[in-house]
Amino acid sequence: MATLNATIRGEFKKSYAKKLRNEGKIPSVVYGKTVGNESVAVDAGAVSKLFRSEGRNAIINLDIEGKKKYTVMAHELQFDSIKGTVRHIDFLEINMNEEIDAVVPVVLQGAEAVEAGDVVLNHQLSELTVRALPNDLPSTIEVDVSKLAVGDAIRVSDLASGTSKYTILGDPEEVIVTLSYGAKVAEETEEAADAAESTGDGAAE
Repeated sequence: MATLNATIRGEFKKSYAKKLRNEGKIPSVVYGKTVGNESVAVDAGAVSKLFRSEGRNAIINLDIEGKKKYTVMAHELQFDSIKGTVRHIDFLEINMNEEIDAVVPVVLQGAEAVEAGDVVLNHQLSELTVRALPNDLPSTIEVDVSKLAVGDAIRVSDLASGTSKYTILGDPEEVIVTLSYGAKVAEETEEAADAAESTGDGAAE
């Protein structure tokens, strides 16, 4: 379990939050059954390093000024739309023996086997919500697309987790990825179909 140090945040003005961000800190909140709701700040560099090494759903030992320690996860992240940096984090206190819901990124495997020429993969769902015990949460959900043919689609219902340790939530019919021709080929195919239909109509007359 990774440890992340935090400091208590006593001011809540926008100007103070901006000051923290300029100092390389991320204004944050930690909440849960035993902590209640406490405002803190964490080091942006430390968070970035932790996510790179442990993943987005890392289980974290949040150490608040050496006085309080909580087992948490980064439940919600707010990003700067321009810079792409994390502006705010909601840390959720977790019980290792209770299931939680978490967002997990979808990673496509085997794209190089099907993407060639004008054939393209359309990755429509990049994240899935799963329910599991904290230690059983996957860091990613891999989807094999190597056997797709043009016109095929993979839906949530097609995913076999291969384990009973977590449950994928959401609409089973939601499309994750499709394989299709690029816009140019699709347009040419449609034009050809229209031409054939027009020719057929003329012959019928």
